[in-house]
Amino acid sequence: MESDLVFNLTSYTLLAMSALTWTIAIAKVLQLRLARSRARMLERSFDASMDWSAFKEIGRGRDAGDAVYLTDRIKQVCSDYAGPDHASYSFEQLRAMLAAETQRKLGTVARHKESWLNALASISATAPFLGLFGTVWGIMKALETIGETGAANITVVAAPIGGALVTTAVGIVTAIPAVVFYNVINRMVRQHVGRLENFSEGLLRYVLHHRPHWQEIDR
Repeated sequence: MESDLVFNLTSYTLLAMSALTWTIAIAKVLQLRLARSRARMLERSFDASMDWSAFKEIGRGRDAGDAVYLTDRIKQVCSDYAGPDHASYSFEQLRAMLAAETQRKLGTVARHKESWLNALASISATAPFLGLFGTVWGIMKALETIGETGAANITVVAAPIGGALVTTAVGIVTAIPAVVFYNVINRMVRQHVGRLENFSEGLLRYVLHHRPHWQEIDR
């Protein structure tokens, strides 16, 4: 069909949505796979009965990852409540404070890992309707052209209307991967955060068991 600004903008927007969907999906999957790998490495260290001197070094080098971030924040809380000034805090009070800080940091991790998921949800919801809009607009323009020329045979009608219908197909093809990737990535995020929650339980037990050594964290 003849070039039309609205129709072309609709088509290009759908193509941009499709490109954004695949970009987000690839980036998030790689990010989550790397985060899971790094968390697994730290978990293995704890499973191997990490001593306190090795624990103190976590987060001081170039280590990265959510498990390291979580451990470093817990170390900071332990350092803040070390020493005789805080000796009156009971085991349960310290555990409650550490658990609250852990949940707060887990929420931060979850929000970071869920970034851009709203974009996928929006694309999956709007792309079919945008494609339908492009089709309706294209058919309207095609019918106007037919009315102006007075030609209504199949040869004249098929090309412009067929071109307009393409946007519906493009909208559906754009929306389906967005839905699939949203569900896959959301599931990966839940699994990763769940794994960190399990790791945090062992982390809390570890630091509480070593409470007499909290003063050594800053050394």
